[in-house]
Amino acid sequence: MITIKGNLVLKEDYSVDEDLIVEGNITCEGGLWDIDALNINANNIYANNIDALNINYYAVCFSYYSIKCNSIKGRRNNSKHFCLDKEIEITKKVCETCGKEL
Repeated sequence: MITIKGNLVLKEDYSVDEDLIVEGNITCEGGLWDIDALNINANNIYANNIDALNINYYAVCFSYYSIKCNSIKGRRNNSKHFCLDKEIEITKKVCETCGKEL
């Protein structure tokens, strides 16, 4: 598990083969970058492509090109996740309450 205190500012594509916890926002600087991790837990996420098993965010998770995951969930009541160019691709259906595959 990788934990980042504060914001993660992407200046290039970012890929890790473990869980990623960001105690701030994930944003891109100087371009549109991709993020790939096992599970992502952050405040708000802004990227070109997002690929993870499970995505958990506070208020906004948004991608320009694609979001691919097993589950995506906001922690705020009126949180929003969306992708501008494609539909969000849910690779496996899982129960949001218990996490079991459906």
